[in-house]
Amino acid sequence: MIAVIGDQETAAGFRLAGVSEVYEPKVGLEGDTVRLLDKLTRDEIAVIIINESFTTETNVQEKIKAINEKKQGVIPVIVTIPDKKGPSETKVDEIGDLIKRAVGVAVE
Repeated sequence: MIAVIGDQETAAGFRLAGVSEVYEPKVGLEGDTVRLLDKLTRDEIAVIIINESFTTETNVQEKIKAINEKKQGVIPVIVTIPDKKGPSETKVDEIGDLIKRAVGVAVE
């Protein structure tokens, strides 16, 4: 199952594409994105797609790192996507890290 955490435009696009688990964190509500990540990992979602703009908060980055460190295997896969402003300057290759962890070899 796929879940999306995104802004209004991203959420609308994924809903139109047929994704039923779409969430829009409340702007200015501290910890809402972390709460959603907790919920989705308990619900055993396979893929979590999240806007980069929501991952700029330190506590969100720490939560994603904690999820990736404690999971067995590769599920859930957390993929960050750019919002309508485009990709951010800082880039973390989560997929590459997952491949390296699963296979034991870095893919370039």
